[in-house]
Amino acid sequence: MTETVSTRAVGRTPTAVDAVVTHHRDGSRSGVARFNELLAGHLGVPLVGIDELPAEAAAAPLLSFKVRELDPAAESALRAWLDGVAATWDLFLHEYRGSELERTLVGGARLVHCGNTEIEAAVRDVARETDTLWTPGLVVDDRSFHAAETSVFSFGMAHKLRTDMFRRLRVLLDESARSYALYVSAANHETASLRDSTIVFEELDEIFLEKLYFLGNLSDVAVVNYLRSTTFYAAFFPAGVRANNTSVASALERGAVVITNLDEHSPREFVHLENVLDIEQLDELPSDPRVLARISAAALETGRSRSWEQLVEALR
Repeated sequence: MTETVSTRAVGRTPTAVDAVVTHHRDGSRSGVARFNELLAGHLGVPLVGIDELPAEAAAAPLLSFKVRELDPAAESALRAWLDGVAATWDLFLHEYRGSELERTLVGGARLVHCGNTEIEAAVRDVARETDTLWTPGLVVDDRSFHAAETSVFSFGMAHKLRTDMFRRLRVLLDESARSYALYVSAANHETASLRDSTIVFEELDEIFLEKLYFLGNLSDVAVVNYLRSTTFYAAFFPAGVRANNTSVASALERGAVVITNLDEHSPREFVHLENVLDIEQLDELPSDPRVLARISAAALETGRSRSWEQLVEALR
């Protein structure tokens, strides 16, 4: 159903918005924050945190956040700004619950943009002027997965990325003269935070460009299917892979051909070109299906020897 525009907004003379004010700056944490990032970009204005409002001196900011999501520091900063503000502001309401602070924001706004008709009905008697708008979709990467001769999957990386080893992987992939793609999952239980996973993606994007696909947070079953269907699994560590690196364990248990880095403290049973590939010893990526099948079978056996059942037996 098409949203209608309130007649109260017809004929108004708008003041250009010169900043979008958000409740936090990390668009990976909420849809509203991501909406604000995209909106500021489309408007060509700065994205400003609530705590930056006094210094920003925006003449006509658009406040866009859910009041119930404000932490105490943000709420305090907002109230201080409202007490001393001389500028006008517009408001984009993503919800309305009728709290005291929401009523203050709505009542003082030059124009209240309502995200849907339910919100507009709730505030039309409180606001000076309203209209009813909408929120476009937040999915901006609409590339199709293109078929690739070599596919690499990675998940569960720590926030400190071994950029040098991924650059080495890029060189090996380029030298193979085969088409390739890298698929990356954040894997929440392995990654310190959503913000860390965003940093990882940005760093990898600089290396692999259009051949990188960020998959977000995958379920276990999705991770397993990528491990089983891609050519390689890649994971690099500050010194070398360790016996308690659970992402590599998951890959071995599914027979994935693992590209990692080995050192003197890596498990002795991890042997280059037998059951894993050591990025620092590779001159080229193996492509012979028979070689890959042999390494995969050996990886599966290694994974089985380090299973939960084997661990329980060792603890008894």
